[in-house]
Amino acid sequence: MRLKTVSVYLLLSLVLGGVAACGATSDNSGTTSSASSAQSNKSNTSAHKEIGLMLDTARHFYSVNVIKNFIDNLAASGGSFLHLHFSDHENYALESDLLGQKVENATRRKDGVYINPQTGKPFLSYRQLQELIRYAQSKNIEVIPEVGSPNHMDGIFRLLAHKHGQGYVDSLKSTQVDDEININKPESIEFMKKLITEVADAFGSQSKHFHIGGDEFGYSEENNQEFIDYANKLASFLEQKGLTPRLWNDGLITKTVDGLNRNIQITYWSYDGDTENQVAAVRRRKIRASMPDLIDKGFTVLNYNSYYLYLVPKEGGNFSHEANFAGQDIEKRWNLGVWDGENVNNAVRNTDNILGAALAIWGEDAGRLSDKSIQEHSSGTLKAVIRKIRANDNQAGE
Repeated sequence: MRLKTVSVYLLLSLVLGGVAACGATSDNSGTTSSASSAQSNKSNTSAHKEIGLMLDTARHFYSVNVIKNFIDNLAASGGSFLHLHFSDHENYALESDLLGQKVENATRRKDGVYINPQTGKPFLSYRQLQELIRYAQSKNIEVIPEVGSPNHMDGIFRLLAHKHGQGYVDSLKSTQVDDEININKPESIEFMKKLITEVADAFGSQSKHFHIGGDEFGYSEENNQEFIDYANKLASFLEQKGLTPRLWNDGLITKTVDGLNRNIQITYWSYDGDTENQVAAVRRRKIRASMPDLIDKGFTVLNYNSYYLYLVPKEGGNFSHEANFAGQDIEKRWNLGVWDGENVNNAVRNTDNILGAALAIWGEDAGRLSDKSIQEHSSGTLKAVIRKIRANDNQAGE
């Protein structure tokens, strides 16, 4: 449902680069074999599924009161977490000392939203974040931050350029992809650790998880180990803080995935990146790890299926109709084991080893749609996701 922006380097790497790795196989039964004993410790009985909502606050901002309404929707329907996507090419939507985005330098609209005068973009203040966290705690909802890398860095780079100059930004960038951070440079890794620390400290002890991104970046099979090493470094850093790291599945290929830290939880959104380029799509399916592959290897996974569980409100469209249709489609055709678009042939049949799922609302096309209208029209879809999983849970427990 959402066609994400794919870097040119990634497209060329996957279509032209590298020697083909062994194809990722899909276990239609969804059962585990070699890693069954390890995975048994991570098995999630029906009563403990984590079900949540991801909000793209970077590309379509949501005010404090509207986010509270989303939290109310989650709590009323039996959800457990709110995943906030703070950083993307368009914006970094949180106050930051490190990036020079401060309340005292911002303007404030009548609705209480802070605007960075240098970028013209909105952001949540630390005080507003604490208000949201306290509210979520009162509803037993965990708020999980996402600060993504190595791609989707332009919002961060723009703030850094205002604070430290373009030369400093260039020193952190990848030498191959302009909108990515250099994952091999110690200074770049240290910068990401500082930013992660700042956000983790702002969230305090309420959050148990931290999402580090990892989607839509440039790699080939030959250099993918560099990403695995980078993800492991950030994950180890988070674990030292008592946080469980989460990661999008894009960079997990069969050739290197065995080297990834098993404590990283994988938010699985797409096998092929939802690309319209069929050559690239086929190529990715040959080298990427499937959800059953990851389960078999002992990873914890969450279902973020981009066909069923992505909403992309569009200015000028009929979002109410689209959201209603999505909810009906979920009720009729989706279940927790369906991870690969509409494909049911490779669905995971034993969903005990899937931690949970989330509905994601992406903002790149929302334009001038109000955050309140998006919240109201998506509430039924969110209920459908939670209701479908909880209904299956109750049947499994009988």
